[in-house]
Amino acid sequence: MASFEKRGKKWRAVVSVTDNKGIRKKVSKTFDTKKDATIWSTDQENKSNNGYNLLKKNKLFADYFAEWVETYKRPIIRESTYIRYKSWIKTVKVVFKNVTLDDLSNYKIQQIINEYGKTHTLKATQGFLVAVRGSLKDALLDGNIEKDVFSRVKATSSHEVIRSDNYLSAAEFIRLQNYLYDNLDNSIENQYILMCLIALETGARLGEIQAIRTNDISSNTLKIDESYSASSKEYTLPKTKSSIREIIIPNELTQAINNYINSKGIKDLLFVPQYRTNISRRLETILKHASVHQIRFHGLRHSHVSYLLYKGIDISYISKRVGHSNTSITLEVYSHLLKEKEQAQDALILDILSPKNNSSPQ
Repeated sequence: MASFEKRGKKWRAVVSVTDNKGIRKKVSKTFDTKKDATIWSTDQENKSNNGYNLLKKNKLFADYFAEWVETYKRPIIRESTYIRYKSWIKTVKVVFKNVTLDDLSNYKIQQIINEYGKTHTLKATQGFLVAVRGSLKDALLDGNIEKDVFSRVKATSSHEVIRSDNYLSAAEFIRLQNYLYDNLDNSIENQYILMCLIALETGARLGEIQAIRTNDISSNTLKIDESYSASSKEYTLPKTKSSIREIIIPNELTQAINNYINSKGIKDLLFVPQYRTNISRRLETILKHASVHQIRFHGLRHSHVSYLLYKGIDISYISKRVGHSNTSITLEVYSHLLKEKEQAQDALILDILSPKNNSSPQ
């Protein structure tokens, strides 16, 4: 029940609520008339009865987001992912500044995201917004905000990044492949040559390659069931359940891996863990010597998919091979490559159906 106190010409309404520790606390507000005070107190009691936490209304969103990460995310995410969330905690403190949970609205959040997108790529903005949305979904379910203020917010970006395609053409794929095989003897001292060859011929992610062990190689098969994170220096399960897979590899690659194992007397892990920046520098040198354009290490994975598409391999098979949970992810990630293939197919269809190229069947 609410209580009312007359203070001079003003009326003060007091509503008693229980916090998450079971302790009774009071929320109050002063009005010009008792009627206004009564309307407010009834509204507050209704909100409290419907699960809205009246005590959270003045809490900074930045503080809530940090608590949310520790409570809801840290117990279920990998250490490498937690490091990314800690970075987002710092970002939220900067971009949301003194915004409280009660201040949040679709319009307010969209303004903040638009501003963030001026200095970040669309992909980075989308990732940040996913984290913000996730926290606010739980805030709504827990009664820390009154309504959905997040679903209509869209990621935007005006930050342009000029870079070459992060995959090799078919001709470059073959050129790099030949270069790597021709220089396998150097892989005993330079593990990056074999790492690049595995990435190019399997489409495996860098973390997956750094976690390959001797017992993962059998006949013409490479088993992927582990991933290494350079940021947390941990070996964990791969990115998703579908990332656990067995990949068919050519005889030449099987032999190259076994020769590497035997020459170095390796008993367990094939590769010494390295930071991504170090690997990137070594890859840059390899690509330069192979006379192909510069791509990032993940571009070797993209090149693998691109080459298989170029060779007409079914998209569902490619999806399983690279560890996607369904073909829609593959289609989304590699839509630009599929568009190129579609254009090539369009040209072929026009050529096939052209009357001038058709002759009567015998």
